[in-house]
Amino acid sequence: MKKPFGFEPHRLMYAFNFLKSLQFFGALAVPFFLVRLGFSYTQMFLLECVFGAGMFLFEIPTGVVADRFGRKVSLCLGSFLFGGGFALFAFTRSFPVLVAAELICAVGMTLFSGADTALFYELILSRGKEADSSRLLSRYDAAGTLGMLIGFPAGTLFAGSNVVPFEEALGLVFLASGLAIFLSGFIALAIPEPPREKESDHPLKAGLDGFKFIFRQKKLTRFSLNYAAISSITFFMFWFYQTLLMNNRFPVAFQGFVPAAFNLGATALLVFSEPIRKKFGTANTLLVSSGVPGLLYLLVAFVPGIPAAMLAIFGVTMLKMFRRPMLSALMNTHIESRRRATVLSGVSMIERILTTLLYPVVGLLSDFSLSATFALLGAITLAFTLFLRVGEEHLAEAVSP
Repeated sequence: MKKPFGFEPHRLMYAFNFLKSLQFFGALAVPFFLVRLGFSYTQMFLLECVFGAGMFLFEIPTGVVADRFGRKVSLCLGSFLFGGGFALFAFTRSFPVLVAAELICAVGMTLFSGADTALFYELILSRGKEADSSRLLSRYDAAGTLGMLIGFPAGTLFAGSNVVPFEEALGLVFLASGLAIFLSGFIALAIPEPPREKESDHPLKAGLDGFKFIFRQKKLTRFSLNYAAISSITFFMFWFYQTLLMNNRFPVAFQGFVPAAFNLGATALLVFSEPIRKKFGTANTLLVSSGVPGLLYLLVAFVPGIPAAMLAIFGVTMLKMFRRPMLSALMNTHIESRRRATVLSGVSMIERILTTLLYPVVGLLSDFSLSATFALLGAITLAFTLFLRVGEEHLAEAVSP
């Protein structure tokens, strides 16, 4: 296979994920909504509910784009739309325009969803490295983590520097993020796509079949639901860590170093994910990585102060990122190449449905009591951990012929 610019194609994917994740606004999203726009938590999460609904509506159609026209096409379009949507946030305070920006971002995000890991996995297969898939997928995630590791502190240092007024800075970090994401689309253009079997079905039928495929295989259903359910609940810490820092009067200029630190911690876990999995077993590793976040949500619900807040922030976020590649590798082994992107988009759609359903509840409850919100998230996480557990019996089935 051709080596663009002398690099292995899967290494260019690292660069793509890095730029896509270079999000300078990342540690400032909550101040953006609460300070710049003057929203309540309910309003903020209702707007995000629009994004979630858009993700739900576009997940299968954009997954079909990847399967029908190519993963590279999907990633390029996703970069340009996602980056453009962020640029709109920088220039408006109008709620209707913000809704439009959320929908544009939703289309862009769903064009990424499933297509990036599907293309990366197929590049691995084309190099005969299927046995290393879990380790290489971890490195792909680590490249994205590195982008956030750089972008988050850079954004808050700029916003807290008083070079420009704070509210104006909150808009500019969105613009810078959009430009970085837009640039990732040009990286995607240079990545050669391995030959794959073309779909013969109607695209919408192929997309719906891909979604239903998740539920036709018992083992794939278990892996998919475990991933989507736990990921949807732990996702909320990426919003609330900013609230926890603000409530504990953590300086704005240094808030970006907190997500940088937990992303760095996640990177370390991802690098050593294979030794950890081999030492403790896949089933035990997945169980701990979902149960501990539930307990940490409960901790921060009942124990005030920065130590408990930091423990919860770091534990929930790092374990969320740590468990993803393991489940992704398990799911990929049960999906045929021609519909891999569509099926993975279906998994993401399940996650998005759960997150979207929780947005209004979490928003309303947050305006009433943050402690009650954390308690609810903790209880739901533990419930999903118990009812959707991936045990040794499921893994035994997964490796059988």
